Amino acid sequence: MPTQQENDDTYMGVAILHSKLSKAMRLKVGACLVLENGALVAGVNGLPTELGNECEYFAEDGNLVTKPETIHAEQNAIIKVARNGLSTQNSSLYVTHSLCRACASAMIAAGVKEVVYKEDYRDTSGLDLLRQANIGVRKYE
Repeated sequence: MPTQQENDDTYMGVAILHSKLSKAMRLKVGACLVLENGALVAGVNGLPTELGNECEYFAEDGNLVTKPETIHAEQNAIIKVARNGLSTQNSSLYVTHSLCRACASAMIAAGVKEVVYKEDYRDTSGLDLLRQANIGVRKYE
């Protein structure tokens, strides 16, 4: 039976590999949702296929801005699970960057029991929400 570190390395590896599939220019994020039955569901940040591959646009001031319709990697994984009629109850999420508040709230509502992240996102308040809801939070080492 694999150790916790071996599982962490494998599942985070899946998240990292999937992040490379993102078409985003600012930040490529990948997620791996490990369901209670052991199934893995991966997600990346991006747009629904019907909306194309460009996650950002250049504002008038020249800054690169993420489109509001961009789906975050962890949301993408949850959507895939829902589309296939599976349960996220007691699942574990491995993600390359810590969650925003909206994604943290979605993970709480979805019944995720643990979140393991690799890098801090600029706003770490999503981690506070997870802890407030007694969701296990660990930084991957």
